[in-house]
Amino acid sequence: MYKLPIGVDNFQELIKGDYLFCDKTAMLAELLGKGDKVTLITRPRRWGKTLNMSMLQHFFASEVNGVSTAGLFDDLAIGKLDGGKYLGQYQGKHPVIMLSFKDINADSFQGAYNAVYELILKVYSSYTYVLHSDKINEIQLKKLHTLLNNQANQQQLESALELLSQCLYQYHGQKVYMLIDEYDTPLNKAYGNEAYVKAMVAFMRNLFSAALKGNATLEKGVLTGILRISKDSMLSGLNNLKTYTLLDQGYSSHFGLSEAEVQDLFTRKNLSTCLDQVKSWYNGYKVGSLIRYNPWSIISCLSEEGYFDLYWINTGNNDLIKQLILSSNDSIKGQFEQLMQGAALTVSIDKHLAFDLLDKSETALWSLLLFAGYLTWEKSSLSRSSDLYDCVVSIPNNEVRRLYNRFFEEWLLTKFPNQRSYATFLSHLLEGNVRAFTQDLSTYLLQCVSFMDTTSGKQGESFYHGFVLAMLASISDSYSIRSNRESGFGRYDVLIIPKKDSKAILLEFKYLRKEEELENGAKVALDQIRGRAYHTELLQHTHVQEVVEIGIAFSGKAVLSAYATYDLVHKKTGTLHVTGRYGQIEGDECYPK
Repeated sequence: MYKLPIGVDNFQELIKGDYLFCDKTAMLAELLGKGDKVTLITRPRRWGKTLNMSMLQHFFASEVNGVSTAGLFDDLAIGKLDGGKYLGQYQGKHPVIMLSFKDINADSFQGAYNAVYELILKVYSSYTYVLHSDKINEIQLKKLHTLLNNQANQQQLESALELLSQCLYQYHGQKVYMLIDEYDTPLNKAYGNEAYVKAMVAFMRNLFSAALKGNATLEKGVLTGILRISKDSMLSGLNNLKTYTLLDQGYSSHFGLSEAEVQDLFTRKNLSTCLDQVKSWYNGYKVGSLIRYNPWSIISCLSEEGYFDLYWINTGNNDLIKQLILSSNDSIKGQFEQLMQGAALTVSIDKHLAFDLLDKSETALWSLLLFAGYLTWEKSSLSRSSDLYDCVVSIPNNEVRRLYNRFFEEWLLTKFPNQRSYATFLSHLLEGNVRAFTQDLSTYLLQCVSFMDTTSGKQGESFYHGFVLAMLASISDSYSIRSNRESGFGRYDVLIIPKKDSKAILLEFKYLRKEEELENGAKVALDQIRGRAYHTELLQHTHVQEVVEIGIAFSGKAVLSAYATYDLVHKKTGTLHVTGRYGQIEGDECYPK
């Protein structure tokens, strides 16, 4: 039985260790077939970047960590392409410098600088044989010893990769492949600290420029990361850089998993998990023209015998994403409401992300969410008036949607005394207990919402509408939430359709300036539901037999509801009820008559 490579990012260990994996070695042919001197490939975290970089290292180097790489690729895709020409011409023929910045996560620039120095020393330790070669001149040898003795200043450290590539070229007589994994991690950690960011950008820019620009001993450079940091940042010195993002066709098949690959993995693990469910949980990422599965989630799901969980979401810190979304303006929150309902949005995307604009620019926020894997794109075109891209974006799958559910649920929980009171609040509505729900809502408005919350910004119904939608975000597994959709002879505010149960909920909101108008406003809202036949959409859902129709009127912190049930099977309206802070009024008449 094959083992699953969870946490395995060393290519030789993967091949020799009898692990289950998908062969991505055809990436080597694409890399060698392109004329790019320096390549940057951006993908979300846990998408196989480090493993693919290790694959490149083991292909071009004759040995890695003292172990020969000969024979590793003989039975893989690259070994069979064009009669094996790639193996004969390239395998084991070049010196390789590989380093990963994934663990550079210090809280200060000095800490990060020290960590980078240690990382470079670790890389140097694999090539100490050049110290004893007569091919290295005295000046280079002196610089090498300065670095190895921890005596290098910042300028000398910034030239360390360039110096090593020169020495390796002189020793081997072959140009160097430079592989830099997770290049953007140091800057991600520095986000929010202006002085730290400024110092880190300058240091990394000089390090990369020396190694990758104008370096005559460089054969090719390859960088990976999550984001393409803006040109005025760490990569500004690299005018020879070609970038491949999620929007680009290049390398699209070599990261993430295809439908066929996922099906093969489940078959080889003898799992009969419904692939439609697997698709809804972990598929949906568009890369170039291809649709990909999240590889980390698939491997994790396989390791748990097909159990669905938030595997990729739980591998990283999502606090920045949550902070940016929940602190965003009304416009962005409104767009997220649409995304949570399954809609797609057209937004501006910048391939060159400016970190300092994340909390100021909508374009920067949407770009981060897309390239970090929290959204996917459906269509993309270059804007006519700028270097931005007009992209149609959506939530890729159930795993990511559940993260957004968690964000909004955590936000709402801060507005209630405890989690139990929030759950009760929600269940009252879903069970059709409108009286208790309205009392809960009235208490919430009195205790937790400032008057300015209910009257500033988008005035009127939109505040209450948005609050209710945020509250409902956490129930998307069991209910379909519809908002502002056409049905019957108009457009309702909110429709909650159960996926299994027989009772639906229809909500219509009215905002009034005077509290004495609440009862009439609630009745008008209910009358609108009935008169415009908003229940028409429910006729497509044969398992739904009744709908609780609720007209809710707000005035500042005061709330009152008028409601009745409608029997969809017998087309019969129930008794009118009015409930709120004035108590409850019940009539024995059908409403409307």
